[in-house]
Amino acid sequence: MAKKSQILISVSVVLWITSSLYSTLSAQITVVDGVYTEEQAERGKMLFVETCAECHGEDLQGMEGFIPPLTGENFLIVWEGRSVGDLFDQISKNMPSLNPGSLTPEQAADLAAYILSISTYPAGATELAANFEVLQEIRIDAPNN
Repeated sequence: MAKKSQILISVSVVLWITSSLYSTLSAQITVVDGVYTEEQAERGKMLFVETCAECHGEDLQGMEGFIPPLTGENFLIVWEGRSVGDLFDQISKNMPSLNPGSLTPEQAADLAAYILSISTYPAGATELAANFEVLQEIRIDAPNN
């Protein structure tokens, strides 16, 4: 009888740990949770004006068929469901187009924060990390307008 109780308790503990781990892994942060700071977005804005606005436009709408928009429905068509890490990676490796890869990781994170701010995602208390792996954990969802 004691052996059955030990087995039952062991199975219960394993099930509890497994369900807790699953809940933790499936609970992903999204951009609507406030994943950048206003200060970071402001730095990103200044950098955007210097390095990106010439191609993407001051309104971030790009040029249809040539340069992708960085806000609005067309932005969401490309980025919704993907991660901020994917956006960060795109910025880090491919921008600015005339000097790709020239931005520091911090600058790429600041630009991503600015893009999120323009798309009306809320600011939070913590800056976006300048790290691809960390940013892979943040999903881009449609804004709560």
